[in-house]
Amino acid sequence: MKTRTLLLLAVTCGLIILVAGGIKLFLIADDPQPDHLTVGQSATVGEMRVAVTSVERSGGQTLVSVELIGVDDADGAVSWVFGTGKTQLNAVKPSPGDGKECGATTASSTTDCVLAFDTTDVGVLRYQRANESLRWDIVAQTG
Repeated sequence: MKTRTLLLLAVTCGLIILVAGGIKLFLIADDPQPDHLTVGQSATVGEMRVAVTSVERSGGQTLVSVELIGVDDADGAVSWVFGTGKTQLNAVKPSPGDGKECGATTASSTTDCVLAFDTTDVGVLRYQRANESLRWDIVAQTG
């Protein structure tokens, strides 16, 4: 092959890659991102109705009060993660007097419980169920 043919082939391949990348970027940009909820808002994930009712900071912890209803599940209220931007934290047992620890949920009555996280940083609280997730923005002192 001549050098000119190889150069034209290389430029053609480069253009095809560039067009394909542009199309993929357009498709990715079109995907809706899940909305971040604010404290006080509720939403449904799977068949579970979930609400973050309040947030307070006490003794180096962030205490998050939540309500869940919709599914009979022994571990329905334990799929929470708090992301601070630096790290992902799992809930720890709240201190006595801070509220009921999260655990089982029921389909017929609301489960009110408190999540405790060892941080006072702002971040995003995530609840995951049935391959879906909800996110709440936990901002500066709210309670």
